[in-house]
Amino acid sequence: MTPRIMITRPAHQAGPLSQAITKAGGEAFLFPTLEIIPSQLTEENIDTIQQLKQFDIIIFISPNAVEYGLQQIKQQTTLPEKTLLATIGQGSANAVFQQLGKQPDIVPQENFNSEGLLATPAMQNVSNKRILIVRGDGGREHLKQTLEQRGAHVAYLNVYQRTKPAISTSDFEQYLQNNQIAAIVITSATSLKNLLEITPANVTPQLLQVPLLLINQRIVDIAKAAGFISDLFVAAEASDDAIIETLKKYTLLS
Repeated sequence: MTPRIMITRPAHQAGPLSQAITKAGGEAFLFPTLEIIPSQLTEENIDTIQQLKQFDIIIFISPNAVEYGLQQIKQQTTLPEKTLLATIGQGSANAVFQQLGKQPDIVPQENFNSEGLLATPAMQNVSNKRILIVRGDGGREHLKQTLEQRGAHVAYLNVYQRTKPAISTSDFEQYLQNNQIAAIVITSATSLKNLLEITPANVTPQLLQVPLLLINQRIVDIAKAAGFISDLFVAAEASDDAIIETLKKYTLLS
């Protein structure tokens, strides 16, 4: 029987992973539990963008931050040549390369999260450095707080919003009831939270028994706290290649 892998990524970002799962012999089931909406260009954002030359480092939190952040920046100005660009993961680094034709200056070599970025040499001596974090509304404060503890001056540029999509659960319920989901790929804490809220109560016990493919220990901890009793597997990062490699490693795909 072909293993069915459920993808919870936003619909517009699920295509390449879906194709990779199919190529690897699986069946991709698209069930987006997160929707990304670009934020309006506010007066506050315009003020921040017009002061880009004052920043020593710009950090892009995610590929969405790269896409929507650069859209807003390009509407107002150009990126200062001397400002260093940083990303948390390879997906964001690839997005920077696609948009700008160059790799970011600072990318973790392992631990593709805020902690990994904070561990890089470039983020150690940041006293009096001005740092801009490009992200979605909300999210963790750990990166900003740690950089400020190290003496940096940190600002945010919020360029997108996360929402919970309206989605039919009929196929999802049927697959859960028949034990027909081999694994669920979850690449953000918000996606996991929304999945739990979207899942009808009558099939929640079945959901909590489905193996999860996650991207960091923080989401593992959240899943355990939510009551998952299934196997929780962790990919090295959120890239399609890393996810496919991990699915194969644990025989969730052939």
